[in-house]
Amino acid sequence: MAQLLNRIFLFILILSFQNIFSQIEKNVYNSDDYKDKKQFDKFMKRRKVIGGWQINQLKTGALVVKLKTGRTLINELYKAGNTEMANDKKLEMFIVNKNIMMAYRDNYNFGKVYFIYSSANDSLMSGARKGIFLDTNLTVDPTIEIKENFYLVAESDNIYNSSIGFIPEDSARKVKEHGNPSGQVVDIVVKNKYGHQLKKPFPYECGYGFGSTAYVIPGLKFIPVHYMITDSKIDYKIDKTQLIDYKNNPKKEFKKSPAGTKTFSLEKSNSYEVFSSKVTRFNDNLFYYYKGCPKPEMDKIDKEILPFLY
Repeated sequence: MAQLLNRIFLFILILSFQNIFSQIEKNVYNSDDYKDKKQFDKFMKRRKVIGGWQINQLKTGALVVKLKTGRTLINELYKAGNTEMANDKKLEMFIVNKNIMMAYRDNYNFGKVYFIYSSANDSLMSGARKGIFLDTNLTVDPTIEIKENFYLVAESDNIYNSSIGFIPEDSARKVKEHGNPSGQVVDIVVKNKYGHQLKKPFPYECGYGFGSTAYVIPGLKFIPVHYMITDSKIDYKIDKTQLIDYKNNPKKEFKKSPAGTKTFSLEKSNSYEVFSSKVTRFNDNLFYYYKGCPKPEMDKIDKEILPFLY
């Protein structure tokens, strides 16, 4: 009787371990989402080599920053007759995008940087080298041309528990990334030219917190920004010290608006200073990672990894 009970107990124990290991495997591969577990073969080895190659390519290549237009929402507002709300949204998108652009131009020096609207993404993926890039007025400048062969894309997006691993380039264009989103939009997510987010240890995800206690002002959600509209063009002058001046002001007052300007309330998280702190941290992380990744010798890289280098 005791032996029978022992066998039953052992059988139950084996089943329990099988369930545990099955759950571990499911968590590692997230099997409800992953399309092909073969993409994750030798994942740890591949990500170090590929990440090292990518950061060295980026140093002499380019970063393309995608700016959102909000065009779908704005058009729907116009169609619904909400003209004032649509104009406000258009103004907000312009101000936010200008803050993002200038934050990169002032604080990103790891390599070359270009800017496009998200609506130009298909053109970029199809090989367009000019006619889609923006000048400092957020207008497409046909003279701006990306001459670097290698580029990565940075944009505001969700971080995903990715549905894909490393994809060889000959099939990368056909593969879409899905999976479980992190639940919070991150300001700097870096992707390859096919829109797949990069794998760790490549550094990005600069989205949580402001990166500097100078900008953490409890209870302050909105800030005033000043602009003018002349000849249907928005003239927005960025105040690069707005939050720090406010914090150091005993009366907790913002600067008075310049004569002739209008005021718009913007979320503090979309201010130039906050974006600048995130871009600075991102830039520092790239340099730190780059220093630890000597340029790989191509003749020494395992041939099975070469299809993933793009």
